Amino acid sequence: MRNFLIASVVNLVIILLAFFIFKSIISGPTRHRIYEKLMDSFALFVIYIFIGSVVITSLTALVLYKTRYIAYVNIAAPALVSLMVGFVASTIPTRGVGDKEKIEDTKEKI
Repeated sequence: MRNFLIASVVNLVIILLAFFIFKSIISGPTRHRIYEKLMDSFALFVIYIFIGSVVITSLTALVLYKTRYIAYVNIAAPALVSLMVGFVASTIPTRGVGDKEKIEDTKEKI
């Protein structure tokens, strides 16, 4: 149980780090275009996360099996999936369509 909790905290930290790193590296309009092209609905978001998780876990297991480090698959695969989840979460738009207009309206009132 202790190892599970440690691994969960580490994966959460990896997700947050990946989220903030990708958010700072990739500009807002580029992230928004990636989101519009790949995941414009919640259903696609869930499907892509599932397929990506299966592919990453399978490839990680294959590589670790070939290198005889299969015992570490439960550590490496979730860490790599956490990087993907952080990237996908960073592409989700944080502003709505009308936010720019609302900001300009409040500037005019002041």
